[in-house]
Order: sequence, then structure tokens, then C-alpha cells
Amino acid sequence: MKLKLTEFLVDQTQMGEWALQGLPSDDLSIQNAIMVTKSDRYPLMIDPQGQARKWIVKKEPSILENKSLFTLAVPNLKERVQLPLSEGWPCLIENIENEVDPMLDPLLEKQFERKGRTVKVKIADTDLDVNEKFILYMTSRLANPLFSPELAAKTTIIDFTVT
Repeated sequence: MKLKLTEFLVDQTQMGEWALQGLPSDDLSIQNAIMVTKSDRYPLMIDPQGQARKWIVKKEPSILENKSLFTLAVPNLKERVQLPLSEGWPCLIENIENEVDPMLDPLLEKQFERKGRTVKVKIADTDLDVNEKFILYMTSRLANPLFSPELAAKTTIIDFTVT
């Protein structure tokens, strides 16, 4: 009997669900999806064709419902992240170039502090509530981004490039 790693880590039902959400059913896409869903760090997806973005938006419909889809260029970044963070909504930041705003470092590094029953993270000198259901997705449209080693250490970089 030959062991397939993807079938060991995820069952056919989950793969079928991902396919219904728009994820291609090839091995690389399945392996990428496993990394997105099972990693302890927030995923940063290299996505020049938009395949990962399309899948994440279908997988997490509340991203569009709650307007938690934006870029780093949004003028009120901290406020845009605050509501999804406290409510436990998924959040998608698109078009990451080579760096992420350093203000988000405590979030990426999960510098969470438990105070009684609440969990907090300090972003830009403000303690924000953290709901443990919160997940941050990030995508880059660049085919060959030059991410710093520091950013690579804070995120799980996943290449969704279709070859």
C-alpha cells in the first residue's frame, strides 16, 4: 500500500469541499490548501493568476460580507483590521508587494497577551481584542516577490503560481 501524503493530512470530503470552492484538484493546489489551513502562521500566498484569492473568497464568504478585504494602502489600516480581529472574522489583505506594514508585526508574530478572559494584541500603541477565530490571509500578485527573511519567518509563504 502506497501512502499519499495529501490523503494522510486531509480526507476526500475536505478536498471535495475545496474543489467546490474553486480550488483546482491537482496535487500542488491540494498541498497548498493544506498549508493554508493547517499552518500555525498566517498564510502569505504568491498568487499572480488570482487562483488563491478566488478560492479564499469562496471558502470564507464573510470576507466580502464584512468588508474585510483590502490592501495595505488603505488609509485606516489599524481600524480596518480591528473589527475582524475582535469579532473573529477572516480578513484578506491583497496586493502585498515585498513588505508588510511593520504596524502589523505584533499580529503576524501572534504577540497575544491573555488578560483575564480576553486576549489582546498591541498594534500601534493600542491594545486590541483578539477573537481566537480570527484568521488573516495575505496575497501577492507578484510572480517573483522579494520577501525579506523577517517576513518569511512571520508568515507561511505559499506559491500558488500556475506553471
